[in-house]
Amino acid sequence: MTTDVRGGIRDARPPTRLLRVANPILKTVLRTPLSRLLRLALLEFPGRRTGRRMGVVVAWHTVGDQPVVVTPATWRFNFGDDTPATVTWRGRRRPYLGRLHDEPAEVASAINAILRHGTSPRALALHIPAGHVVTEGDVTRTRRTIICFQPTD
Repeated sequence: MTTDVRGGIRDARPPTRLLRVANPILKTVLRTPLSRLLRLALLEFPGRRTGRRMGVVVAWHTVGDQPVVVTPATWRFNFGDDTPATVTWRGRRRPYLGRLHDEPAEVASAINAILRHGTSPRALALHIPAGHVVTEGDVTRTRRTIICFQPTD
């Protein structure tokens, strides 16, 4: 799915069909030692209405020492308050509390920090023109939010 945004960034998430095939495979791989080769994590959490355990493959980033996930996906709404989650990252499962942050200035600042750290815009499922600094408007147009995680152990 690619959404054009004139003069700024645009959404560059992989096609839905590809994700339907790749995600079940990645969920399995992320539970093995092979996961150390990937920059992805498995995020498991309860659904806010059903309580059913959900599992999604995410790109795991840090801003300072704070683990974060950047996403426009609707599952993010499960993290309105401190939501318990289990994260499998590089072969290790750990309990966390996750909280959604959707303030555009905060999200833009986090994305810019992640990019300054050397992460590719592609790892954020974004296309960003060279030299462009992510703005609040970019965050709003691409529906990006962040979920910040605190370890509970």
